[in-house]
Amino acid sequence: MTKPTQFGDEPYILREDDVIFTDDVYDAMSDGFIGTCLHIIVTSGKITFRIGSKPVEAQMNDCLIMPNRTMINDIRLSDGFTMRSAIITQRFMRISLPKSNYEMKGLLAMAENPVIKMTSEEVQTILHDFTEVQLQHNRLTHIYYAEMVARSIEMMVLDMYDIHSRYHATELAGIDQSTRITRQFIVLLQEGHYRKNRKVEYYASMLNISPQYLSECSIKATGHNASFYIDYFTTQEIVRLLKRDDLTITDVAYKLDFNTTNYFTRYVKRTLGLTPREYREKFNLKSN
Repeated sequence: MTKPTQFGDEPYILREDDVIFTDDVYDAMSDGFIGTCLHIIVTSGKITFRIGSKPVEAQMNDCLIMPNRTMINDIRLSDGFTMRSAIITQRFMRISLPKSNYEMKGLLAMAENPVIKMTSEEVQTILHDFTEVQLQHNRLTHIYYAEMVARSIEMMVLDMYDIHSRYHATELAGIDQSTRITRQFIVLLQEGHYRKNRKVEYYASMLNISPQYLSECSIKATGHNASFYIDYFTTQEIVRLLKRDDLTITDVAYKLDFNTTNYFTRYVKRTLGLTPREYREKFNLKSN
């Protein structure tokens, strides 16, 4: 089943497997869901498993968030183990994630330690969020179906950010070297270095490491290489600037230090799938 609907400025087709709920941990952690973001609330008992060679343990009132699913093995459950889970494809998570400064810090911390300790009250908040996501997911006749599902996921993630940032952000102090380097790299991007520097070599030099090692660290910590994040920050800025009526396409290219408008056009075509002029025409924006 697919459900076409209007999402923001363009049509989006929400597939049946974009959002899945299951209370079967072996199903949730199966290889069939590699490439998804897995959210689990342990409602009773305890679970231990390994992500690659890393051991993980979670018990009642713990939340497990694995934003970049990899191979999970050696799953062991205590007597009476129960859980609830929401499994969301990376494709739909990218649309549903709230615009928050905490996103990257949270993702890096969760990549290092996917377990979030919660109070009983906080567990009830997240379980309520799960229920709301499932409710919206079942409203197939809603004219803004995909957007409603995305907004319910956004609220769930904001609640998780709130809990994690208040109680668990200190875990960043104990992250491993790969995650620490990736965090420093992301901070450089957040400071705006991407506006004039889009080469991995620049950031590696700033961090006194090789470009290859920076990308290796980024992949290990987040599942994406360094170029992915440079393009991500640059593309977000391009979209923001293209929506400004007071800037020509040449102005936007100049602000982001592209040598020529032709090079800028090729870059935008590669990252957005449209040329700057096509993007503006698609959304009825000033196209000069």
